[in-house]
Amino acid sequence: MLYCIVVLCCAVTGLGHAQSSSTRVHVGIVKTLDLPQYNSAYDGFINALKATGYEPTSTEITISGDDTAISQSIESLCLKDPDVILALGTKAANEVSKREKSIPIIYSMVLEQPGGSAKSGLTAQQANVTGSSLNIPLDVQFKYIKTVFPTTARIGLISNPDRSGHVVDSARHAASAHGLSLTVRSVASESQIPDAVRSLVDSIDVFFMIADATVFTPQSSRYVIFELIKAGVPIMGLSSAYVKAGAVMALDCDYTDIGRQSGELAVRILAGQSPQTVSETTPRVYMLAVNENVLEHLRIDIAEDVLQSSDVKKF
Repeated sequence: MLYCIVVLCCAVTGLGHAQSSSTRVHVGIVKTLDLPQYNSAYDGFINALKATGYEPTSTEITISGDDTAISQSIESLCLKDPDVILALGTKAANEVSKREKSIPIIYSMVLEQPGGSAKSGLTAQQANVTGSSLNIPLDVQFKYIKTVFPTTARIGLISNPDRSGHVVDSARHAASAHGLSLTVRSVASESQIPDAVRSLVDSIDVFFMIADATVFTPQSSRYVIFELIKAGVPIMGLSSAYVKAGAVMALDCDYTDIGRQSGELAVRILAGQSPQTVSETTPRVYMLAVNENVLEHLRIDIAEDVLQSSDVKKF
């Protein structure tokens, strides 16, 4: 009853998410895996709730086993009647959203909206679902490419149109706005990647990775990075993990802040706003990661002020 009174008062006074210090909230946590980055996002989420006066408790599960086991664990969680569910990772977001249609679900640490169309990028947003994406805006990414490689003009990428066609369409516009041309090679399977790489190396200045599960499996990622380094083509990767593996650069998200953004969405929903009216967020805090060894190997010089910036991670 207290919770209902608090929500009503907020709605009437327009105080948004100012909350009574005694307001408790039960959060269901669904993880794809037990990973440090998911734990960082969880911490950010919980801290965002606490910052607005909530006292969160949580019940946590990690997705594992076959479809039956996953269904049982999610059903068991939902029977505990959490006020909101935080789904950490793409698999967790997909699995819980297709099984639960009433409890508010907030996804975090994902590259694609649950149930989204990979081809069009559009989702008929499920009424009880919203969240925070890991997708750094393409305009920001191309801006960084021009900062690190000011003379570059030709960007190459590989895509499976059925998975990432919408990203390619957006990338063309974003690249053009920065005076960059985009050369795309389309593949339907991982087996076509070697030919696609060979056809690109002589016609591009920088290779741009996009999130595409067909193109970038663990095995194919190693192949692409090795072949492009051998050909002298620098790579902008998807994250610092790819920089460690040989990409020259990448923009890395602040995972704690991704979780904090998800927590801010939860606060709005707990105050009475429908998840369907709460827009997905994109990263607002990120840093540049660079691989100095690969830069040296490729004989690429980066402006000293870029390398010495406080928000640059070096490998």
